[in-house]
Amino acid sequence: MEFRQLKCFIAVAQELHFGRAAESLHLSQPALSKQIQALENSLEIQLLERTKHYCKLTSAGQKFLETARRVLHDLEEGIQVTRQVADGQIGKVRIGLTEATLFCLAPSILRTYRERYPQVDLILTSGGTETNVEALRTYQIDLGFVYLPIREPTLSVYPLYEENYIVALPALHRLARQKQILLQSLANEPMIFYPRSLAPVLYANFIKCCEQAGFAPNIVQEAELAQTRLGLTAAGVGITFVLADMQNLNAKGVVYRPLIGDFPTLKLAIAQRQTESSSVVHEFVKVFKTTAFSKSRIASPKLDI
Repeated sequence: MEFRQLKCFIAVAQELHFGRAAESLHLSQPALSKQIQALENSLEIQLLERTKHYCKLTSAGQKFLETARRVLHDLEEGIQVTRQVADGQIGKVRIGLTEATLFCLAPSILRTYRERYPQVDLILTSGGTETNVEALRTYQIDLGFVYLPIREPTLSVYPLYEENYIVALPALHRLARQKQILLQSLANEPMIFYPRSLAPVLYANFIKCCEQAGFAPNIVQEAELAQTRLGLTAAGVGITFVLADMQNLNAKGVVYRPLIGDFPTLKLAIAQRQTESSSVVHEFVKVFKTTAFSKSRIASPKLDI
């Protein structure tokens, strides 16, 4: 039994006339008759009673018509779903976010993506660069946000966005009256920073910039989340550094000031396995790159490391 045989049978059953059915299918009448006969032979059942003057369904034919319509509907629906999966419109994407993603990029991009692909399930987790790289290596996620640079030969890495750091001070701090803060003026300040394991290269660059400014940073507390660091800053534990976009958090008891001096910028990228074959994942990357590049200051649209 073939797919086109079912279509031929349904057309004849609807028209109860071989000539009209053949015309609707753009077939010759003999070709249509051959398809119906082949279907009946494969089933070993007579589906139609036909003479030169009339055509009607047998009892078995009436019952089979229900089955044929259901099979045809399910098959056409299955083909449509398969095409949607192939086009990246249906499926699941597991994404490892970073703190910077949550505040600088993810809200607008995730909203855009959900509007375009409402049938794709997004499974979101959070972690640092090393966590997301390892999760990609072990197939726990499909896409991971990372801070550049990284060196992982199994991944394709796409730079998305670059953001400056600003300094966050207690509202009553002596430097809070200044509109801009020299990096050198922070030499004796207790600092709250994120753990080295969260982004080792960025951490090392921070230490290096402080040393080039003539001092070793006095890190008195480490905390992964910016909200935690800002809370500790408000409590007077020390100063901290956050991305410029995060000043919209409006943390009570904290003021934000731009930095003067050589200070690391955060280069955010999205990474996927080089062997990734999922159309859903590839479509997701396209949306992210298109949206992120509208505000990115990173020149290269793609960097494979």
